[in-house]
Amino acid sequence: MPLPDPVLDPRGYREILNETIRRIPAHNPEWTNHSDSDPGITLLQLFAFMAESVIYRANRIPERNRLKFLRLLGVTLRPASSARGLVAFSRPAGPLEAATLSGGVALTAARIPFRTEAGLDVLPIEAGVFYKRRLTGDERDAAEETWADLYASFQSPPGDVTSLDFYETREMTAPRAGVTLDALDVSGGTVDGLWLALFARRGEDPDDARRALEGKTLSLGLLPALDLDARVIEPDRALRDETREALVFEMPNPDAPAGSGPAYRRIPAAADADPLTHPAVIELTLGDADTLRTWEALEPLEAGSGDYPPPLDDEARAARLITWIRVRLPADASGAGGQPAFRASWLGINAAAVTQRARVTAELLAPGDGEPDQAATLANTPVIPDSLRLTVNGEVWSRIDDLAAAPPEGGGTSAAALVAGPTDPAPYAPPAEAAAKVFTLDPESGEIRFGTGLAGARPPRGAVILAAYDHGGGPEGRVGIGAISRGELPSGVKVSNPAPTWGGAAGETVAQAEARIPGFLAHRDRLVTEPDFRAIAEATPGVDIGRVEILPLLHPDQPTDAAPGVVTVLVIPADDPRNPRAPKPDRLFLDAVVRHLCPRRLVTTELHVLGPDYVDVMVSVAVDVAPGRARAPVREAVKAAIETFLSPLTGGHDGGGWPLGRAVDAAELLVVAARVEGVQRVGGLLLGDAAGPRATPLTLGPLQLPRLAAFSAATEGDPTPLDALTGTAPSGVAGPNATPIPVVPDLC
Repeated sequence: MPLPDPVLDPRGYREILNETIRRIPAHNPEWTNHSDSDPGITLLQLFAFMAESVIYRANRIPERNRLKFLRLLGVTLRPASSARGLVAFSRPAGPLEAATLSGGVALTAARIPFRTEAGLDVLPIEAGVFYKRRLTGDERDAAEETWADLYASFQSPPGDVTSLDFYETREMTAPRAGVTLDALDVSGGTVDGLWLALFARRGEDPDDARRALEGKTLSLGLLPALDLDARVIEPDRALRDETREALVFEMPNPDAPAGSGPAYRRIPAAADADPLTHPAVIELTLGDADTLRTWEALEPLEAGSGDYPPPLDDEARAARLITWIRVRLPADASGAGGQPAFRASWLGINAAAVTQRARVTAELLAPGDGEPDQAATLANTPVIPDSLRLTVNGEVWSRIDDLAAAPPEGGGTSAAALVAGPTDPAPYAPPAEAAAKVFTLDPESGEIRFGTGLAGARPPRGAVILAAYDHGGGPEGRVGIGAISRGELPSGVKVSNPAPTWGGAAGETVAQAEARIPGFLAHRDRLVTEPDFRAIAEATPGVDIGRVEILPLLHPDQPTDAAPGVVTVLVIPADDPRNPRAPKPDRLFLDAVVRHLCPRRLVTTELHVLGPDYVDVMVSVAVDVAPGRARAPVREAVKAAIETFLSPLTGGHDGGGWPLGRAVDAAELLVVAARVEGVQRVGGLLLGDAAGPRATPLTLGPLQLPRLAAFSAATEGDPTPLDALTGTAPSGVAGPNATPIPVVPDLC
């Protein structure tokens, strides 16, 4: 039985007033007028009102004790997290020169503030991303036949086209608002990577543009595919940034000696993240104007063949071409974990990373009073901790996590070291008096606290305290494509976000923090038992988790065998705009969970964090509608009931989500349909998967959940056959050692 919250006095205004009136005959029997018009009753009403206020404050003492307990434990409210994204700048008009922007440029999406993370050169050029789409199936057969007829006399042996890899030049389309973010399989769906064409602006000479680009830095933005099946942390291994060469950036070298095919020169590149796994900005250092060229006047059979760039069908754009930049994987790169090595959703120039935040340059706080435990509160919250710069009388003070570890004023041994004793190592040993000038920050409330003098310095009386910081966060920062369109920009420079922003979560409430106390005391922020994994995973900041399943001793690759030391954490987002009926975590979601769990796990634990493996289920049902009921609403209600029953978040008999590995039985679905209001009778129900109709329950694996891929509800006759709800599509792939040959697409 849970312990109820103690109530010191349950009485309210009416109870107190009635009790005082009942005592009048015992203490003053001559007082017989107890109506509201009597002055004495008015005084009693005033007393009852004031007593109720005192009792209310007294009853809040247990609540305040809980809040104080939170602070003693160091459990603070989790602040709202800021959304992040990529933006692309452009300079469609104006002088032919680069506009240099410093870091921290203020941008807005409606009233939501953003700021750039780093500076960049906004180059006065245009760009297009092209790739060589390999022909498959009938397209390849037709191209081989045409090639054999036209160029048979040039081939050795005659008619041999098996070593040719026919392709079609395609331009990579930019993401569009309201459309699912697609991804191009660069490693498997293209012949030789991506080709970034740099164009001069309309009406300008490419040679003039080359001189304007000389020595500048080209900032490329790359958004990889965000769909990812799983993240793995091996035993005795921590998360760390990859130092491997992720991508190769090359530019044509037309001055290379002829005879060995087209040559390319490497471009020095520096990325702020691994572009294969995270949204990144890659800075490419451009050379002088003579290096920003490409091949000219190629023979008809050379253009686009082999390692040459793809041909451009638009002659007007081809005339404005400055040079090409090829983006490819290193020669020894390969996919891992069953994932393609390189899948991209967007690539563009003049890119910068942005974060949801606004800047306060100089906020004057309450002056110092020289007392211990001084506190000040910032006006704007939540505060981004790393952005805070605090000065006391013009001197910069440093932020610290624990004031008890700070040295006293004037130098010496910290209070924590004195408590530790002479035989224990001191947790903090400051080298100078300046180390005592520290403070702590609560990002959620904006509260700044200073030391006591024995642990951390005190701002002197009358000290001028100034704070400069960034603040912002919350789900409102998740904006769509093109929402970030305004900012403090030079004349002629425009900005837009080519992809939706990500992250951005609401802060924690007091009630949620109080609910964390029992779990925090149980797991102490360490992953040991199954409830520890569940509680800590559900508390991952920055993401909205709808469901967490902990599967100890289960390896995703060998689900039927017990795997000692392995823990699999299955997470499902509370909301997924791309797949609202079957939410699946993307790469950024899994990264947030992994980075939250990794420092809290045992070093001997192999941790797998993944989303569910959805199995497509097809359902066809026939129902008889009750007299007087419209068919369309009943049909939609039947569909909604079955979708809800199979939902990973609200499905199952208990409404907590369809259980992992539980078989899908047609009999259960029939009962769900029969319970829908307006259904008089269920005439039949067909259940199937990708293999076809199922006469027996559909068995699922331990990591699988059903997903309603096709549904039909007939209100007359028998259920619609499942064959009418399915379809297939052929595919084909050319040989890996073929010579790329461009093909002109048919136009009508």
